[in-house]
Amino acid sequence: MNSPIDCLTFHRHGDIVSKRTIATTAPEYEDDEPLKPPSTLRATDIKVTGHPLDPTNMGRIIKPRELVDIIELTPLNRNETILYNQLLAHSWNDIKTKPVHKVLKASLRGTHESNDRLHDAFDRLMGAWAKIRARDPATGEMATFRVHLLGTNKEEDKDDGYFYYTFPPDLLAVISQSRAWATIKSHIMYALRSKYSIRLYEMVERRIGLMKQHEVLSIDEFRALLGVPEGKLERFADFNKHCLKPALEEVNHLTDFIVQVAAVKNGRSVQSLMLSWYKKSPAELKAAFDEREKSRVGRQVRWNGSVELIRFEDEPTA
Repeated sequence: MNSPIDCLTFHRHGDIVSKRTIATTAPEYEDDEPLKPPSTLRATDIKVTGHPLDPTNMGRIIKPRELVDIIELTPLNRNETILYNQLLAHSWNDIKTKPVHKVLKASLRGTHESNDRLHDAFDRLMGAWAKIRARDPATGEMATFRVHLLGTNKEEDKDDGYFYYTFPPDLLAVISQSRAWATIKSHIMYALRSKYSIRLYEMVERRIGLMKQHEVLSIDEFRALLGVPEGKLERFADFNKHCLKPALEEVNHLTDFIVQVAAVKNGRSVQSLMLSWYKKSPAELKAAFDEREKSRVGRQVRWNGSVELIRFEDEPTA
């Protein structure tokens, strides 16, 4: 049926360039997979390449759909989100055959010289729960799994030591049969300064190859997919101002595609959000590459001509 939509179209500078009420027909989908050409490939057949643990180099991280479209019961911050992607990337090519993975802690620190952040992040990941909607490997039916994101692990005490880690068996079973994934470019992931931006980027990377180019989500679904903690930004105006618009601004400036959001309204009340995406032109891709190469200090001035509040390197980010 036709739904009134208040179009909030964000171009690459993050501004609202049009706002009007229109009528459109938005198809409803129970699952993305029928819209994608049939494939015998599984996510675990695609290999991680490059240097995804090094922020100064390019790498490709494969993240299965079930870990992209995830509901974090224990919301992670930006550093923890990146750390989990690093652990997933480091283990990915052997994730089905090797039960225990090991990685030098120094390779997970990025530009930081100490392991202080890692200790707390390991603790948070160990206690992190999530809800994953996937097909049950035993029955083939859709089901909701509540799983730990990280299994048993061991951290050597010495600063230049190793971190040994595993993934829970139930999570591995879901990952092993996944047929959809996001191809995350690590150099773009590191450039994004908010957890919400990273989550939005992953959402679109997972969907960019689908035959459809938009998806309608309830506000609660959108909040959950972006990892907004329960009880935070509950008013749509706050969610839009402090989460959605900043994430759109970063993604549209720094990634390889343009993302737009339209508010589906019932009268003056926002009922749901339509997420749309498309790939950038060659000129837009070059502009995004050039922006990623520049210092992040001064970005708000370059993008909006406004005074930028500089975030200190050690300040936790959402």
